[in-house]
Amino acid sequence: MTTAEKIIKTVRELPEPMLHELLDFAEVLKQKKVAETSRPRNIAQSIQQRFKDLEAENLPIPSRQFFRTPPQFKH
Repeated sequence: MTTAEKIIKTVRELPEPMLHELLDFAEVLKQKKVAETSRPRNIAQSIQQRFKDLEAENLPIPSRQFFRTPPQFKH
């Protein structure tokens, strides 16, 4: 018997006032799930998720131009 079948069997045996409580509880769980899935992740998690399947072995790395001394700014 699946979990859903067990829930249905149990619910059929409950009196009406308890069904209202059960419905309230189920709606709270549903809202909690929606809140968890819509919660923004931090930037590190977002980057990790986006690039999780990227093969890094043959990834080209662009050259970077760094100056040995900082540029001189006129005041």
